[in-house]
Amino acid sequence: MLIFVQKKSLKSFKFKNTPIYYNDIGKGNTVVLLHGFLENSSMWNKMALLLQKRYRVIAVDLLGHGKSECYGYIHSMEDQADMIFALISELRLRKVSLIGHSMGGYIALAFAELYPDHVRSLTLLNSSAQADNPERQLNRDRAIEVVKKNSNAFIRMATQNLFDKPSHEKFSKQIENFTNEALKTPLQGIIASLEGMKIRMDREALLHFGPYPKMMVASKNDTIIPLHDAEEQIKDTEVQFHIVPGGHVSTIECFDEIAEHIQSFLKKNG
Repeated sequence: MLIFVQKKSLKSFKFKNTPIYYNDIGKGNTVVLLHGFLENSSMWNKMALLLQKRYRVIAVDLLGHGKSECYGYIHSMEDQADMIFALISELRLRKVSLIGHSMGGYIALAFAELYPDHVRSLTLLNSSAQADNPERQLNRDRAIEVVKKNSNAFIRMATQNLFDKPSHEKFSKQIENFTNEALKTPLQGIIASLEGMKIRMDREALLHFGPYPKMMVASKNDTIIPLHDAEEQIKDTEVQFHIVPGGHVSTIECFDEIAEHIQSFLKKNG
């Protein structure tokens, strides 16, 4: 059986003199997988193994996450999108299907706004096209202060809050692995991403007018992107919308349902 993403096998390139690491497997139309905050490309291992049977699958360690180094004190969603564009340009790719989880969805939206001609389709998992409201921005600032004092405590608390209560028992081993990967995120990468998410733009217009197929998947008990917020965003749009059980990390809590939705969507639009 093919083993995906061993750290030693990650490929790399430089984005403005910053080393960026990624994995690239399979053949066919290209799917780019963008992880969320405190995650890295390894979160996509199982999904990539599935998708590589029909597609070329690229999973990236975003700026300040995984093995990729930090680019600055703030990693804006536009910075991350520019990095993804630099990568697909390096690989001489014309169009890609973007799948973003949480912060990865914010980055996919920024990419879609900046480089619409390079988007074949767009999928948002447990993500949002809205900007942070003032309360959320204040919470980001509070989080930054906590991170500066004790980043490990922040990470452990944050990762536990991502999962639905029943998932803590059902997926205890996966959550432990998820947390251990999150603990590898450097302090600067955590703060730079919190700053970047805090200042991100509202991109709800893309859900209405983006000239490419779009899908959004939301979870019933997601406390980070509440279900009602996702439902409001897709009203009067042609966005394909699915609701799955669990909390914020749907790729662990309901992998089979997520995989089915993604494969069906890509079959028509990827």
